[in-house]
Amino acid sequence: MLKNADCTFYEKDTFARHTVRGVYWNDSRGTAISKNGIQISDSVLIYLYSDEYVPKNGDIAVRGGSDFEFDCTSQKKSSESMKHFRELYPGFAVVKSLNDVRFGGLPHIEVTAR
Repeated sequence: MLKNADCTFYEKDTFARHTVRGVYWNDSRGTAISKNGIQISDSVLIYLYSDEYVPKNGDIAVRGGSDFEFDCTSQKKSSESMKHFRELYPGFAVVKSLNDVRFGGLPHIEVTAR
């Protein structure tokens, strides 16, 4: 089992925060083509080894623990919170797909984000 980080997810619509401990986080954004011509994916791959929280498409993922709280009392406050969040966590990613492989010798959920 590969584990190199904790991860915090923020739900797409409510910005509710969920921290998942002991995940595998592989960020290959910014890579292009290797010497042998193979294109390397430009995404973040996260392996979740538990189902304490299963993210959905559009959720925000941050490597490590985060205690940031979004202010969703108004559209303006929500927008200001997102601007501040982007400044604090420039390496955040948005969940694009999930692959549930919770069976076999290494059960996990593969999350792909960009």
